[in-house]
Amino acid sequence: MGNETDGSRLAEIWRLRHFWLALAQQDIKDRYRRSVVGIAWSLIKPAVTTLIIAGVFTSVFDVAWDTFAPFLFFGLITWQFLTESILQGCNAFRQANTFIRVRPIPLAIFPLRVVLSAGIHWLIGLSAAIATILAFHGTANPMALFMLFSALILLGITAWSLACICATLCVRYSDTQQVAEISLQVLFYATPVIYLPESLQQAGWLHVVVSCNPFTAFLEMVRRPILQGECPSVSAMTIALAFTAVVASLAWTLLNRVEKRLPLWL
Repeated sequence: MGNETDGSRLAEIWRLRHFWLALAQQDIKDRYRRSVVGIAWSLIKPAVTTLIIAGVFTSVFDVAWDTFAPFLFFGLITWQFLTESILQGCNAFRQANTFIRVRPIPLAIFPLRVVLSAGIHWLIGLSAAIATILAFHGTANPMALFMLFSALILLGITAWSLACICATLCVRYSDTQQVAEISLQVLFYATPVIYLPESLQQAGWLHVVVSCNPFTAFLEMVRRPILQGECPSVSAMTIALAFTAVVASLAWTLLNRVEKRLPLWL
């Protein structure tokens, strides 16, 4: 597809923003229907998990609680956002079967719906943690916070792109979700979500794998501006930007190829 077609498709997605925002809002309502605590679970769940894991790690390993707990919390909520976007994104087109069959709608809207729902939970946890850290440690570095905003945009585009890819593949191959679950389990241990990256410096090839992992770069871009008040390293920004560009291009190309045929596969 040419640039003009791509631009018009993006414009159409934006024109339908009230539609996909309403879908995301409905997903949130359905998820917490008849819940006493409601959307606060998006903060309670990672907070409790952080307390448990941090309690174990700080007891067994020589790690300071006040350093490790915030590090772990930001890792868990960011990883949860990516995991929910990818796994729930697998069924994005199947769940939107009725909409897709009724009228031609840009397919990217439906994975976007999933990412927005997951993103709301992520932003609630992120905002609460940032507010707490600022309350105890004072004003953050404005430049570092600007880099954090850039990281959130890159992560959002990446999650959206991966959800589009998984949703398309899942329509053709129902095993996609199972493969995604296994892949994410492997990636979890190859990404410093629950351990400090520097703890692998003596691990040889494993340290190299973790360092080159694009999700490691994303976590650094989220953690470093908040916890250290510094901009992410150039290597982390380069890896994250390159990975986002690759998966976004792949997702867009894939959607362009299957847009007319996908309704017949559902």
